[in-house]
Amino acid sequence: MANDSYTQQRLGADPNFQERVRACLMTAAWQVLGEPTNTPDHAQRAQFARVVINSPNQQTQSIATWVVMRPNVMLFETSYNFQAGAIISATGDADITSQLLTDWNFMAGITTGVT
Repeated sequence: MANDSYTQQRLGADPNFQERVRACLMTAAWQVLGEPTNTPDHAQRAQFARVVINSPNQQTQSIATWVVMRPNVMLFETSYNFQAGAIISATGDADITSQLLTDWNFMAGITTGVT
């Protein structure tokens, strides 16, 4: 069965998936802080990275609800494992981290080049 808004919103609300998003979000934040300072919009990107590091739980809850609809999560199967009693996503942590890095400027409020 293909993913839809119902499967993905259940995934976004799942505490186990949120833990994965939190870990990937922290990984992305540290990568942003380690990028060269001449990276376009680095100051604003780094500022948001510090917000993430200082309040990962708050950021995770907000981000988990929409990252599930982004390609690197949506295109992987979401299912329910009855034995485990859990919602399962076939997306890997590297895929989640990549999506977060792709969307970092948006999350940081950077509107350069956005129309």
